[in-house]
Amino acid sequence: MQLNNITAPALLITTCVIWGIQPMFAKFVVREMSPIPMVSIRYTVVALTLFAMLKYRGEPLVPPRKTWLALFVMGILGVCINNVTQFTGLKYSTVTNFTIIATLTPIVTALLSFVLIHERLHRLQWLGICSSLCGALYLLSRGSLTAILALDFNIGDVLFFTSQVAWALYSIIVVRIIDDVSPLAIVAWSGLLGSLTTAAVAVYLGHFDLPAMLSPLAIISYLFVIFMGGLLAMIFWNQGTGIVGPSQAAVFMNLMPLVGILCGVVFLNEQFLAAQAIGGALIISGVYLTTQYRTLAYRLAKYFVQRKKRNAS
Repeated sequence: MQLNNITAPALLITTCVIWGIQPMFAKFVVREMSPIPMVSIRYTVVALTLFAMLKYRGEPLVPPRKTWLALFVMGILGVCINNVTQFTGLKYSTVTNFTIIATLTPIVTALLSFVLIHERLHRLQWLGICSSLCGALYLLSRGSLTAILALDFNIGDVLFFTSQVAWALYSIIVVRIIDDVSPLAIVAWSGLLGSLTTAAVAVYLGHFDLPAMLSPLAIISYLFVIFMGGLLAMIFWNQGTGIVGPSQAAVFMNLMPLVGILCGVVFLNEQFLAAQAIGGALIISGVYLTTQYRTLAYRLAKYFVQRKKRNAS
């Protein structure tokens, strides 16, 4: 148990640092390559690599039949929706906005758990959810009431939010099958099923366009997106989430905006505006309330008990 307490945070921190850097590299790639083939090829390579690893380690290649539907749904959520919307959004919005919006995952996970599995939420959690959603709305609208009333949001930011809903659902499903399927097999099968589905739909709609040539920067960036963000980070995320659960794992995603903002400002010359600072502060504060409500509730109760004792004496 003590080893898990050390291993899980290390895995999740490493994952979130990689994912904080990844949008910068992905933005370099989407300048030269369509997001749909980019995602499909990415996860096909990841899946084939993982199948080779499973074969080498002597692990079962075929998962239990009862998990097939879950793996297919995870492929749709994690590849078709999460990745395609995420990378498409980078064509229209900034790395800074993406990494800030990505911190909404715990909020979305809590709301979906409330709706889908009727998980009860503490009053502090509801306060955190309201804070984060207000922050997201402030960020999406760039602090403009007119934009809110007219629903005039950046399409890239809307796509980022959609990707977080898909990722929250993916994380909930991971916990339900982690005892039946290894983290390697989960990423391999969900990645393969998702990439094939993405490619099939794109070919059918006539949107599977491949570039004639990629620049050296795009090639290096794509290799990072495939092997670091798509392979190593996904394995680490599934292992860490399997130990601590999706709600606690999502807390570590607060590292992503710090890394992402730094990359955006330093390497992409992005501006860090007041709307991003205010929206980000509200989102992160809300995430802290939502995920750490037990500790906060205990401290508040302890404070009032001690205060009552002092007044009585």
